[in-house]
Amino acid sequence: MNNTTVLTIDYIVRTPGICGGVPRIDGTRIAVDWIVGQMIYAGRDVDEIVEDYAHVPLTSAQIHAALAYYYDHQEEIDGLIAESEQLLDKVKRRDSRSTRADYITAKEAAALLGIDHESHQIAKLCRQGVLTGRKIANRWMISRDSLEMYQRGYRKPGPRPSSAARP
Repeated sequence: MNNTTVLTIDYIVRTPGICGGVPRIDGTRIAVDWIVGQMIYAGRDVDEIVEDYAHVPLTSAQIHAALAYYYDHQEEIDGLIAESEQLLDKVKRRDSRSTRADYITAKEAAALLGIDHESHQIAKLCRQGVLTGRKIANRWMISRDSLEMYQRGYRKPGPRPSSAARP
């Protein structure tokens, strides 16, 4: 009698609150839809991506697992890619019928908060869940609503004024 052992690859996970809950490579913030976009739509190969993410470190097996996940869940991942493209296009074009965009770039968010856009504070706030953001390719897109909510409770760093200094 043959005993069959089913092997699974544990490289792909989905965690609420991390990368918007989309499928990603375990131990990283690299989403499956990003890998697919790089390989299938941008024409990059596995070695290029591994080299770009040597600091993670990312392995060829993880990338192949992401592709396997894609082929098993193609409709879901294609939907995420289309959603990302629409969001990025909407931010780039700033719909002329609306004076207000739902999402803005991290650079714009930093300017509104009065912080240096190169400090990576916006990305940190997104990772902590303080701001609602979505990373598309290498750009953070920030929900304007979450930014406004943060601004209402935002206090500049530094010492609080003493009670004697208050009028």
